[in-house]
Amino acid sequence: MQTRTKTRTVVVGIFIFVGLVIFCLAVLVLGGQKKAFMPSVQVRAMFQDVGGLAKGNNVWYSGVKVGSIKKITFLEPHKIEVLINIDRSYVGFIRKDVRAKVSSDGLIGNKIIALNGGNPQSPVIEDGDEVAVETSISSDELMNTLQVNNKNLVDITGNLKEITNTIAAGKGNIGKLLKDTTVYDRLERTLASLQQTSANAQRLTNNLSAYSAKLQTEGVLANELVTDTMVFSRLRSTVSNMEQAAQSANETVKNLQGVSANVNKQLSNPQSAAGVLLNDPQTAQHLKQTIINLDSSTGRLNQNMEALKHNFLFRGYFRRQEKAAKKAAEQQQKELERQQKEAEKARQQ
Repeated sequence: MQTRTKTRTVVVGIFIFVGLVIFCLAVLVLGGQKKAFMPSVQVRAMFQDVGGLAKGNNVWYSGVKVGSIKKITFLEPHKIEVLINIDRSYVGFIRKDVRAKVSSDGLIGNKIIALNGGNPQSPVIEDGDEVAVETSISSDELMNTLQVNNKNLVDITGNLKEITNTIAAGKGNIGKLLKDTTVYDRLERTLASLQQTSANAQRLTNNLSAYSAKLQTEGVLANELVTDTMVFSRLRSTVSNMEQAAQSANETVKNLQGVSANVNKQLSNPQSAAGVLLNDPQTAQHLKQTIINLDSSTGRLNQNMEALKHNFLFRGYFRRQEKAAKKAAEQQQKELERQQKEAEKARQQ
């Protein structure tokens, strides 16, 4: 009986010892994974929403696990303090201006804190520092956004289906373009017209280029008008003179119109001489008779002059007049010949 009791005590002691060994090994293994027994630096971060973050979750920096979450404490309704343990072996790579945000290990993995950024010129992080926080999109917000996008995608797909059915039925402009050959023929003719218009525009551009090149040719009037300010000033002066001449011509025309109106008025006035001649038949008859009398008097005067020429008293006078006229004509002829000779000599020189 005592032997059984001793055996049972030994077995129980062995089991207790083995259990203690397993417990110690488990604590050491888990502590090594969580880095609970490694020297670390403790910093904190203030979040409004940790999105399911829990004590013991990992802390990553540039994709490398550098620590774990030690404690999560509510300070205010929307202010949560998260204490972070960072392995001292990584402290030299993390700066004070690093930023923390809640992320996940994969799409649906455990929540983690991701550290990113940091200026290499800034000092390294120290125990008790507070890390700045970035607002991150939670998985719920992401799923809500995906749901909204999925709904929009369904609506877009339905609209595309309706549009394709309408096109396939030959409705609308695109449907008519695909189904109706007449519309295609019109479009083809329109494109041909556009091509012709484009060719004409190209030719016009080429002509303008050639004209521009001619403008740069020295000695051409267009080039002088563009480059020579003196020619342009002369042209402007000429245009100004022409405008003045036109104004003078307009004034002259106005004066002539006034004179013409005055003449017409005088011709219509029976009190004026011209009006009497035009409107009084008796005066016109007297004037006609006077002209007839003058004509007959002129004929008799010619007869008297001819008689005087043959009269021996005046014959010498008329001969002297004829000689003087003949001499003047000869001198005029000689002067004309002399001028012609001088002009011929000037042309030969």
